[in-house]
Amino acid sequence: MSDDAAVRRWADEQTLLGLARNTPPSAFALGGMAALAVPPTVRIVVLPGDPASVAVSVQDPKTVIPPQISMPGGGQLPSIGTVRGTSDGYVGYSDPGRGKPWPRFVAVHWHGGVDFYLGQSGGQPADPSRGAHRLIWLRRTVGWAWGAFGFQQKIVRRFGIDGPFRILLGVADTANAGLGDLGTGWADPGGPASPDAPAAVDQQVLLREDVPAWPDAAGVKDLAMRFGARLDIAFGGSGERHLDRTGPEAGRFRSPQF
Repeated sequence: MSDDAAVRRWADEQTLLGLARNTPPSAFALGGMAALAVPPTVRIVVLPGDPASVAVSVQDPKTVIPPQISMPGGGQLPSIGTVRGTSDGYVGYSDPGRGKPWPRFVAVHWHGGVDFYLGQSGGQPADPSRGAHRLIWLRRTVGWAWGAFGFQQKIVRRFGIDGPFRILLGVADTANAGLGDLGTGWADPGGPASPDAPAAVDQQVLLREDVPAWPDAAGVKDLAMRFGARLDIAFGGSGERHLDRTGPEAGRFRSPQF
């Protein structure tokens, strides 16, 4: 497949997922299995060179998505709960009860790309009674991205998924939203929820990076840190607030508490 063909297929898949640049704010990040979940905060998606392919073989769903996914740098992402198959592939989610929207989910599509929907784990809504705007968790988002990219590496090796790859990180409803869960030593005036804290100006944030082949462990970490820096910049930061500024881990990313 030529690079031009991959770009066209990626564009079609982004439209289906609600992650195209021209997606209306009311539909952003809400395509596919997101229709079964709570309103979006952060969505992390990897698309392989051919999103129309069936690269993942038929398996017991529980052998594709484990009950717990580890961050390569140590620590565990929140437990999955229920794992099952869908028409799109395999999905794991925290089951809130019959008929209720999923708080978050992790999916592996038939094409071999992963889809992490953070939902309630990605931030908190605005609280007009306190004058607090919507918050997106920065360090936790970077941790989820690192876990997603490390999990993608395992899927690539297990099923032989071909590149190139497009990586997407979308954040919904970001106009005037701010970042919480910053590294140690980064204090905004009045705290991250205050009206005078740095905020996004975009109605939604969409970060993208294309890679010819899936990176190794060191490259996976670098990829997650680059997305963290760009996310911080999109919210008015310096590109470093996902790292500790002071303390024993100064200049480094410290695994968040989920």
